Amino acid sequence: MQHVGEVPRFSRPSAPDPVDILAPVSSDDPRLSHASAAEREVPDSIERIKALRCLSAVAEHGSTTRAAEVVHLSQPAVTRSIRDLEHHVGEALFERGARGMAPTPLGARLATRSARMQALLAQGAAEALQLSTPPPRRAPLPQRFAASVAPAFLKALLAVAARSTESAAAEALGITQPAVHRSLQALQDACGASLYIKSARGTRLTDSGEALLRRVKLAVAELRAMEADIAAWRGQVRGRVVIGALPMSVHLVLPRAVAAVRERHPEIRVTVVDGTYESLTRQLRSADVDLVVGALRAEPPSEVEQEPLFQDELAVIARPDHPCLQGADLSLQSLLHWPWVVPLPNTPARAALERAFTAAGLAPPDDFVQATSSGFTRAIVSGTDYLAFASMGQARRDERAGILRVVPVPMSSTTRKIGIAMRSGGEPSPDLLALLESLRLQAGALGS
Repeated sequence: MQHVGEVPRFSRPSAPDPVDILAPVSSDDPRLSHASAAEREVPDSIERIKALRCLSAVAEHGSTTRAAEVVHLSQPAVTRSIRDLEHHVGEALFERGARGMAPTPLGARLATRSARMQALLAQGAAEALQLSTPPPRRAPLPQRFAASVAPAFLKALLAVAARSTESAAAEALGITQPAVHRSLQALQDACGASLYIKSARGTRLTDSGEALLRRVKLAVAELRAMEADIAAWRGQVRGRVVIGALPMSVHLVLPRAVAAVRERHPEIRVTVVDGTYESLTRQLRSADVDLVVGALRAEPPSEVEQEPLFQDELAVIARPDHPCLQGADLSLQSLLHWPWVVPLPNTPARAALERAFTAAGLAPPDDFVQATSSGFTRAIVSGTDYLAFASMGQARRDERAGILRVVPVPMSSTTRKIGIAMRSGGEPSPDLLALLESLRLQAGALGS
């Protein structure tokens, strides 16, 4: 994971900003499914995919003539696309001279993102073809798909995936249902794989469709990052970051980090959603979530990398007047007489609980409720005789507030690594870099 000490800022005069300001979005759904309240926005720049293809081709080949051969357009069409893009951005994206065209720093940054966007679209088409059953007899080249797919086709796929019916997708896009259907069919023809199945209950993506959808979402994330790059060029850090928060992990640094970054950059909009590691990293890999904060795993999924921030101990918590606190000889064995709230299996917190009891020569509690919700855990513990494991930092805070008590029982082997999980590869956008830096600063302050 790249460590960057400062968000890119460029000394450029203020100008009318073409980048949309994103309104805050909240979600009560911890899983962020396709049809989620935190559905990611599709930036207006998706309509400029053709111009962005020209941008990366000119940046790579140094002239509109050679770029025209690569993108299969006329040289005047490529020149016009570049000029239209520069007009939209409000900046020159190339230095023009007798030896050809060289990208400016902003042009190079946008060209890199455009090339990655096209690579993701090609990868999505290739993966869709691999999963297609039966295999197509004559499959189009994935690179040709990436070079020619229309924005309307991609928007139709995203809208149908989010809403499950063509009519709902049409309403969201402001077009007719037949237009959505035509776009889906054209997308399927361009890809060469069966992408969806229609039924009385709606439109469902096939495995091929899901594979393409994931890469399309990642490609759209590059478009969002381009808009953040343009804003940073003007000295503004703005955008929207979606954070996945794991239970029993984030109370110490995440709230402070979010508050600090928004105080410094008030035009960054932050959405925080809860969920399990598996669900949140699945959404991370599809660009529905930008980063996950919480207890790290020994083996992260593919395309995910982790960065440790600090170590956290776990503690046993109870309500302040719990009968177990009245005993003179507290031990883990004595606590087995009470019901427990325990973390889900195959989580670092559950493993820490089991290690603590095993180290004491005991079997873990067998009278328990399993929960991922910190709110549920605190509620049931504060109002009943249930005991639970909790982050030591949060438990001490609740103890000072008189909400809960830390049960003073000796334990060992309850340390967990808390940190960040992000998508590997690519370049974080300026708004995401600002939040990452804020998280690192707040984590560093814990030890000072």
